[in-house]
Amino acid sequence: MMINRLWIEQNLSVSEAQRDNADVLVEAENGSHWRASFVTIPFLQRQMQLSRSFVEDMNKLHPVRFAAIETPHVIVDNLLEATIEDTVDNLMKLGVFESIFTLSTDESLLADTMFITSKG
Repeated sequence: MMINRLWIEQNLSVSEAQRDNADVLVEAENGSHWRASFVTIPFLQRQMQLSRSFVEDMNKLHPVRFAAIETPHVIVDNLLEATIEDTVDNLMKLGVFESIFTLSTDESLLADTMFITSKG
C-alpha cells in the first residue's frame, strides 16, 4: 500500500510541541482511509491519574492508576509532524500499518474534525 495523503488533527488551543494526542488519517492511493490515535507518555499518565481520581470516591473500588485503551493507539515521543510522518512510514515499511490503523468507511472524517494535510 502506498500513502496518497496524511492528515493530522489540529488542536489550535495548544502549540504543536504541547499536544499530547492527535488523530491521524491516512488516505491510501486506492482511496481508502485509515485512522489511528497518536499519543504521548504524558497523555497516558494523565489518563491513569483521571482513572484513579474517578475510582477513589467509589465504594469497593481500589484507588489505582490505570489506563484502559480500546481504540488503536500509537505511542510516540511527541506529536511533531516529522515524528508522525516518520512513524507512519516505519509502520508501512515494517508491514504492520494495517494492523495498527483502522480502516474507516466514514466519508465525513475530514468534515468532522480540523485536520492539517501533511503529505499529498
